[in-house]
Formats: sequence, C-alpha cells, structure tokens
Amino acid sequence: MNELFETKDRVFLQWMKDQWGICFKQVRHEFDIQGSPERSLSRAVIETVQGELFLLEKFPREKFIARERVSRVIDHLNCQGLDQALGGQPTQKGEFLPFFKGDCFQISSFLDSTGLARPGWLASAETGKNMALFLIQMAAASRDLSGKITFSSFSIKSYILKLFADMRVHEPKMYDLYSPFLEFLGQNFMDAHDRLPQIFCHGDFHPLNVLWDQNRIRAVIDWEFTGLKPDCYDAANLLGCAGIENPEGLAMPMVTTFLAKIRSAGIISPIGWQYFPEYILALRFAWLSEWLRKKDGEMLELEAAFMGVLIRHMEELRSIWEIGVPPKKGQPNA
Repeated sequence: MNELFETKDRVFLQWMKDQWGICFKQVRHEFDIQGSPERSLSRAVIETVQGELFLLEKFPREKFIARERVSRVIDHLNCQGLDQALGGQPTQKGEFLPFFKGDCFQISSFLDSTGLARPGWLASAETGKNMALFLIQMAAASRDLSGKITFSSFSIKSYILKLFADMRVHEPKMYDLYSPFLEFLGQNFMDAHDRLPQIFCHGDFHPLNVLWDQNRIRAVIDWEFTGLKPDCYDAANLLGCAGIENPEGLAMPMVTTFLAKIRSAGIISPIGWQYFPEYILALRFAWLSEWLRKKDGEMLELEAAFMGVLIRHMEELRSIWEIGVPPKKGQPNA
C-alpha cells in the first residue's frame, strides 16, 4: 500500500479542513488498518489537533459512483438505527467523496479493534450471537432501502458458469480439479438458484470485516459488495469462512448459535434454508476466483479440499443445523 503523500501537502490539508472542518495534526503509523488495502489507492490513520482519529482513504475517479452508492447505503442504515455500519462522513456540503486533483477522498471515524481471537472464535457462542444480531438488525434497517437506492441483483450461478468458461481456456488444470464440484451443484442447486428470494446483503460478511471489542461488534466495514442477493448469502459466506479455517468449526458453538438466532428471526426463507449448504459451496467459487487471480497455489489446494469436505459431510451438516433435504430434480418444493 502506497503512503498517503497528500498529508504532506499544505494545500491538501487546507482543502481537507474546508471539506470536513477538521484540523490535521499527524499521521498515526502505529495502528493496523483492517479491511482490504486493495480497495483504495492509499489510506492512513490521521489525528486531528483535537485528538480525534480518522481513517483517510484515496480512491481513483472510476470508483466514485460505486463508492458513493455504498456511502448512501450506509448513511441510510445509520439513519435507521444501525450504528455498527461504518461508513464515510459527509463533508460540510453533504458530499461523501469530494475530489482533489482528480482523485476522490473519504474520511471515516477510525475505530481500533481488539482483533479476532483465532482459532478461539469458533468456540464462542457469544460471537455467533452478536454476528447474527447484526444481520437481524440490518434486515430491519434495510427494509425500504431498495425503494430509495437502485441495486443490480447478483447470481452466483451466472458467476460460476462464467468462471468455469474462463478456467477451461486459461486454467485447464484447475478446471479439471473443480469440475466435480460444479457437477454436484448441477444435481439440484443450479435449477433452484433462480427461485431463491433476494434481500439486501452486506456482501462480504465475515469476521475479518468486523471491528471487535473482544467478542462484541464495534463496527462492520468493507461494504463494497453490498446489494441484492439471495437471503442466505451473508450467512453462507460467514459459514464458508468458518469452515475453511477449521471444518470442525461448522459444528461448533459460534456456528450453531449463529444459525439458531438467524432461524428464530425468520430472515432466511424456507427455500433459502433448503439450499443453504449448497449455497455455502457455491459461494466458495467467488473465493476461488480470488485465489486464481492471486495465483495462490496453497489456497487453491485448500479450497478444493474444503469443497470436498462440504460435499462428503453435507447430510451430516444438515442434521446438525436442523435443515431439511431439498427435493430432487423434477420434484416440487415442499
């Protein structure tokens, strides 16, 4: 990650004061910044003369529309009481991403995190409860969001089919390695996919995108993939991250408590539950694409091994999670 050189530019610092009314004092290099560094050109924790800490991020012009939409989404969620959704602060003119010399900048409150207790988090029922409560509160706060902000829907089915078409040409060995998992999804899941109800989702919900105070959530970050997705999306992404870290974690208190809370809240539909284990498997292909992009051989092998675990133990997981078996191809849903 490149250093944010603008903090050494007096013209920029005056511009920043004009925009947000903050007086820069110094960059604080000692803090670890959570979230993916690839999502911005540069970023830094800054301290004001009043002693406040902010995260200052720089984005290229071409990311303005997407980042602006995310900022409006989080602002709406905050207004509906979801304070744990952490987004950018508006300028004194109400802008979230003002421009300086061709690039846009965002400022948000910097909240330090105690970090994720690994691998102990999988044994923490409290962590599972708090992650479930966040999704439940987000579902309530986002009820009227689609009427205010336009979203394009997401299809993991289409994503997987395109990924395999690209792999056939550019990664034939990976295509052969992962084809059995695609065949498994083709037995029932692909036909059912388009019937899954869609709701507003965070889009990248996992514990490394949470700022923690021990096992309590201070804030949830990295909303770049937010939008309309199947109602089981966020829960499936979380469980996929738990399982690839430790497959035994799929039966541990974090997961079982999380699922019990989500089930009692009713935010996932009956058909979403029916195909929930398959959706966890399907969503791993989005992570596979990331490992291919980074040419991460170790993660490519680990991902294939985890997908194999999911398939071999899927019926056992259904029993542990108290999820029914979906109908076979050609049979109507219950």
